[in-house]
Amino acid sequence: MARFRLRTNLKSPSRRLWLGFVLCLAIGTWLAVGVAQTTLYRWVDESGAVHYTDQVPPGQVKQGHTKLSPEGIPTETVPPTPTEQEIELAREQERQKAEEARRIAQQKADDQRLVKLYRSIDDLVLAREGKVAAIEALSQVQRDGIRVQQERLLTLHQQLKDLERTAKPIPDELKREIDRAGTLIRNSYAAIIDQEFQKTAIRREFDTIMARFSRLKKLPEPPATSPDPAGELVLGNLVSCQRSEQCSALWDRALAYVRTQANTKDEILGAGLLIAFQTDEREHRRLTLAWIQQSVGQPVRLYLDLQCKNRLTGSLVCIDQAAIAHRDGFRAAVMQPPPSPP
Repeated sequence: MARFRLRTNLKSPSRRLWLGFVLCLAIGTWLAVGVAQTTLYRWVDESGAVHYTDQVPPGQVKQGHTKLSPEGIPTETVPPTPTEQEIELAREQERQKAEEARRIAQQKADDQRLVKLYRSIDDLVLAREGKVAAIEALSQVQRDGIRVQQERLLTLHQQLKDLERTAKPIPDELKREIDRAGTLIRNSYAAIIDQEFQKTAIRREFDTIMARFSRLKKLPEPPATSPDPAGELVLGNLVSCQRSEQCSALWDRALAYVRTQANTKDEILGAGLLIAFQTDEREHRRLTLAWIQQSVGQPVRLYLDLQCKNRLTGSLVCIDQAAIAHRDGFRAAVMQPPPSPP
């Protein structure tokens, strides 16, 4: 290490003044160099107080801090350490962003397929009606099966009446066959109602597709064809209920309504099933009322069906408009509360 010695005559005033100047200059230079080498930090504690120190206390590191230059200019900012809640929120935001990106990509791909598959709104209408027709074909199969079971039920009830008229015992097998036929009829009506829901869902889906297609092609948006955009199946011959006491009251009203439309005394009444009859010079008609509940806790549906047969041609198409109006007015009549007693 080099050593330096300063020799001077301190007795001379001029020399003493010069030495003082040199010492002050040296001390100032040393202080400036020391300050220049010191790093300052700005940090805020939990109570919001601002601090300036040459180091951040260990307990405050997670609060974040700002490194300052000797001139007090910020040179680096360290943000606070995120909490577990903030980390989880950031992850959820990233997940939502990724999900939105996937949704946008999927929508773009769907739009490309849509304009490639269909050339016009008419093409979409044809596609919709084709799907609806396929469901209606299945419903017709169910209706054909109902006619078969009704004929069987009529035969079984005739056997039952013959036995009751002659006071003979009724075989358990006959009772089981009657119950089985009634169950098959009600199950077939349940399937028909499900198919009505499917048809409504198809129409609602195509309403959405057509609206999207029109926007992509810059066409006027077509009117909606779904009768129940909220998802509720509304048919004139269908009543839905949930509570047992309400359903029982509606069932009694439904029985009375059907019986007022029948013009013969003959009827078949079983568990959750009534078949009444109308006849005139043109056609025979059957009014079938069914109580349908697919499982406990599911809604109860009361369904009124009208079946016709022309007496001359054998056609199954109903031509009596009054009978059709009675069928389609079933829901409004049954849901209307009874008049209050005077």
